[in-house]
Amino acid sequence: MATRHEDSPEHKKAHELAEQALDKAAGGDARKARDLMEEAKSIDPKIGEEMAREAAEDQKKADKYVDKSDK
Repeated sequence: MATRHEDSPEHKKAHELAEQALDKAAGGDARKARDLMEEAKSIDPKIGEEMAREAAEDQKKADKYVDKSDK
């Protein structure tokens, strides 16, 4: 369930920028990724923590998938 903060337009914009930063990083554009993440943090200073939690959750899901396909 989303909190009031997570429903705010500012948070949504910061989240969108952080997602773009991850895409840029994955594509090898570290400078653009860093710039986008800094912009996201200037809008919502907590966005880094949220993205780290999301990444950890995604990693757990990926690990479960790999474990199942190895058997």
